[in-house]
Amino acid sequence: MFRRKDKLPEAERGRGQEQPSSKEVMLSRLGDWREWLNFILLFVALEIVVLSLEHAHWITPQPSLTLVLILAMLTVRLLTISRLPGVVMHFMALSIGAVITFWQVQAMMPYRQIFYFAVFITSLTWVMGYLSSWFLLRKKNAWVAVLLGTAVILVNLSNLPGVYYWYFGIFFVAAVFLINQTRMVRGHSVSDQVTRHTGRSLLFFLIMLLGVVILATAVAWVTPEVRIPQLQTMIASKLNFKNDIEQSSLNIFADVPSKQSLNTSNMRLTLPFETVWHQSDRIDFIVNAPAPSYWQVCDYNIYTAQGWENGPVTDFNLKSNTTWTETATPANSQTITYTVTPDILTDVLLTTGSFISINKPAQVQVSSGDIIGIISTHVLSAGESYSVTAAFPQATPQELGSAGENYPSSILDSYLQLPSDFPENIRELSENITANTTTSYEKVLKIKAYLSKIPYKTEIKAPPEGTDGVEYFLFTQKAGFCVHFASAMAVMLRSVGVPTRLAIGYLPGDPGNKKGEYILRDKYYHAWTQVYFPGYGWIDIEATPSSSESSGSQVNLAGPVVSSETIAQLPQWDVWLQAFFGLIPAPDTGTAVTVAPSFHLPGPWAFAAKLGQALLIIIAIVIIALFLMVMWLFVRSSFYQWVWRVNRSDLASETYKKLCQLGAMIKIGPKPQQTPLEYSAVLAEEFPERAGEIQEITRAYLERQFGGREGKLDLFNEARLLKARRNLFDKLMTRLTQVEKLFRGRL
Repeated sequence: MFRRKDKLPEAERGRGQEQPSSKEVMLSRLGDWREWLNFILLFVALEIVVLSLEHAHWITPQPSLTLVLILAMLTVRLLTISRLPGVVMHFMALSIGAVITFWQVQAMMPYRQIFYFAVFITSLTWVMGYLSSWFLLRKKNAWVAVLLGTAVILVNLSNLPGVYYWYFGIFFVAAVFLINQTRMVRGHSVSDQVTRHTGRSLLFFLIMLLGVVILATAVAWVTPEVRIPQLQTMIASKLNFKNDIEQSSLNIFADVPSKQSLNTSNMRLTLPFETVWHQSDRIDFIVNAPAPSYWQVCDYNIYTAQGWENGPVTDFNLKSNTTWTETATPANSQTITYTVTPDILTDVLLTTGSFISINKPAQVQVSSGDIIGIISTHVLSAGESYSVTAAFPQATPQELGSAGENYPSSILDSYLQLPSDFPENIRELSENITANTTTSYEKVLKIKAYLSKIPYKTEIKAPPEGTDGVEYFLFTQKAGFCVHFASAMAVMLRSVGVPTRLAIGYLPGDPGNKKGEYILRDKYYHAWTQVYFPGYGWIDIEATPSSSESSGSQVNLAGPVVSSETIAQLPQWDVWLQAFFGLIPAPDTGTAVTVAPSFHLPGPWAFAAKLGQALLIIIAIVIIALFLMVMWLFVRSSFYQWVWRVNRSDLASETYKKLCQLGAMIKIGPKPQQTPLEYSAVLAEEFPERAGEIQEITRAYLERQFGGREGKLDLFNEARLLKARRNLFDKLMTRLTQVEKLFRGRL
């Protein structure tokens, strides 16, 4: 007796089946083309994030984050093929990541200020690539990659200028493609069938994607930055842990420079003698005011051998639109209101003259009984405007000359300060210069005249350690920029009994396109002297020499007193552009002063700096080519669908009509006066090898139209007609070009 095949034991049934080879097993583990396409889309999305980090150049040198991302993704790909247990795979991935991170940052170990940040950003890239790849390959989940990439790119871009935000736009597009492709792969694996997507569905998806991108861009464009000034104020004034964190040695971000232009009060705590001065064209503020003026940032009242600082500072909270009453308004002053729009991140509020009020909550910084600065309760964003009301003194040189020397005791106690080891040669020089003067204003004029003979330079050598900065400027270097001139005038006046302080801020700036608009650039950052005159308060005095007195500078001020009238009377008061911060010829050689080159460390794998950009460009070209090819196939397939579409209820008539249309495409269409038989004769003459098919189609059409045959054809005649249709249409389409097929002959 024979046993039925389906009753054979399991072991015997397995003997006859072919077992898969090791090669086939490995190919199955590698995955099909859909999974690899998904993997490539994942790399594109994450590489956009990595490029935004690399192009920011947070540190120099910086590790090749693109190379780290590639190695992380390939590591996960190989580990998933190996089918190792999850715990073992994670341990190996983290170990490999630690080795690669060390390899990338080892050159930066001697530079502690950037080493820890390099470790952080390299490890972040590895973890992002590792987790994203693992969830995509093992769980077929792209949302982890999208969420991680979104978090990293938004945090990065929030610290960059707005020009970088195009990275988020292309990342959004790549993320949408990735999520869509992942859903397609997941649907294929679950159903175990080939998922087919018609050209129509693809076109619908592209239209939907374009709509979402336009909507997201529009929302991002019109929505202002979400900020809560009250919360920021509370954090700044109530929570001290923020300052503790910023000053902690464990803060790896402490030495990483901000990529958005930043000007905060913490950066102005001291004013050391530097070797170079501001020379950038970057716009810091735009001021709308009734007249040009000096725009003050901070005052300093204590001089040290190394520069300037302030004594104990007390902060007073001032509500918006509340008048400051602690300071008397100077005599003969004019009240003005001006609006300032920062173009950088800043908490500095620009002032001029004697401060009265501001339309925002502010902190008034007071030292030695005088306002030294006004700061915002939170860091202002670019475009966050404010308005200030101030009293601008209108004293003339004659009035200052007769102001007398009846100084308040508080002024004398604070603004005649000099270091205990103040060089006597500076005091002797000042006394000699002012020996024949009788008023404070005359002393100002004498010292101004002396300083005007010293050349102006935008770059100088640093004074030796332990040397007084002003002494080195006056007797050794005999050249300097605004800080040196203003400091010299201040200490020289103090040494002869004139209360003085040093102010920093901005020159009047460039005239804007609108009346009363002044554009303050970084190169207009300036230092000047303020002298106290009884009855008039603090008066701005320009210590830096003008062009008529020194070949090094082009400040066209006839006298030392700075006032809006003096500035406005200049033939072209935007001479501040050339006055201080352009290329100024050196007095001795006539050559232009240049900036010293930045210091760069040799980084690992220098060639990899452009690796990510090159790969992204290549992938973008491939994606664009694939997109164009898909669109071409879509349009081309629509032509074939039109040609071969079958309507069995009226097959004969439809076939003859298609024959006429195809004939028209190849310029052999039926003429209005021709009968079907006459037209078939013309076609048979053109295509004699297909004369039988032409006659078959014409016969079926005539029987349908004029023979009284209705309904469907029988199976025999339908098969004959379909065969004739296929052979004849194939022949006719050989006469059509690809363009004619795409546009169905309309061209």
